[in-house]
Amino acid sequence: MFTDIRTGNLGTQMKPVIGRSAVIRKLLIAGLLVSLLAGCTVVGPSAIRNGRLTYNQALNETNNQQMLLAVVHNRYEETASLLAVASVTANVSVTASTRVQLGFGDDDDYRGNLVPFTAGAVYEENPTISYVPVAGAKYTQQVFSPVPLSVFAKLTASMVDPRYVYYALVSSVNGIRSPDFLFPEESLNPDFDRFVAIMAGLTQARRLHWVEAPQKAGVLSIVIQDYAPDYSNEVSELMALLHLPAPADNSPPLILPVSLALDGRESGGMGITLRSVGDLAEILSAAIEVPEQDLRTGVAASFPPPGLAGKDLRVKYNAKTPESAAVAVPYRGGWFFIDETDQATKRFFRLLSALWSVTIADSTAHHAAAPVLTVPVSR
Repeated sequence: MFTDIRTGNLGTQMKPVIGRSAVIRKLLIAGLLVSLLAGCTVVGPSAIRNGRLTYNQALNETNNQQMLLAVVHNRYEETASLLAVASVTANVSVTASTRVQLGFGDDDDYRGNLVPFTAGAVYEENPTISYVPVAGAKYTQQVFSPVPLSVFAKLTASMVDPRYVYYALVSSVNGIRSPDFLFPEESLNPDFDRFVAIMAGLTQARRLHWVEAPQKAGVLSIVIQDYAPDYSNEVSELMALLHLPAPADNSPPLILPVSLALDGRESGGMGITLRSVGDLAEILSAAIEVPEQDLRTGVAASFPPPGLAGKDLRVKYNAKTPESAAVAVPYRGGWFFIDETDQATKRFFRLLSALWSVTIADSTAHHAAAPVLTVPVSR
């Protein structure tokens, strides 16, 4: 009991725990932080920033590893299975929680024991990944069919230095052969080297252009224009290599029809034979350095010396994880990899991967609505 000194009335004593202003202040802070946490649940933009590049990098890395592993399997005369990613669906959720602890009574009873405000947020992401096995007659046919002439034309026209595209994809032009491998009594043909050098030089100088015939889809020609006098000698040499008559006058544009053929001289143009994705995979397989024991025992296949397309390619082997690799895969107790400083092999592998990816996409397009394998991923 206590006596009010102002009125003299008797009353019942209740010990104040904390000041009214302190309680109000804590409640205001709690309300403010709850509001902030509620705002954090809008995670769409943040999820894109945090997830898009990560998913893209993972897809790119695993695609490269899958391609390289398939090439390694080929060197060991083994079958290789491929899986195409049909879709990646990520469900993102954020759960926020808050807690306020207030004490009543003498503050000596709880001082230092209570946390006035606590808050938490749980971010959860549960992706579902769908895969499609790459197989079937359509896929096999595309892998072993020559690269379309239109694709070859676009590649040579768009690259800063198109020489490696010519070396990789062209196996002959008007009878000038560039074999995949040098079998007995066969050697590298310097005429093909010179053909590639002139074609690349004229392309880089913007004197050589690939054009499609009007109203004739898929009919391509090479147009060489404005070449006199700076490139007159190169154009004359090119025509001689192709066994075609040199132009009588250097001023008009030179038009050469191009076709997928062994020889195009009868039509006054250029007949080209192109390699397939399977050919490129075989060439890269021959460039794999395998342990000597695997060659000696016959576990790995042996190849003849490479032609111009594969003579500068190297896929290395190391018993330990490589420190500087553009792409690497573990296999048979070691690591097969492409060194990150090996520009020739990296360019060839990039070209092979691009063409192979298109083949996979075309052959699996009809499976997109009904993937064969769907894997939910949870932590």
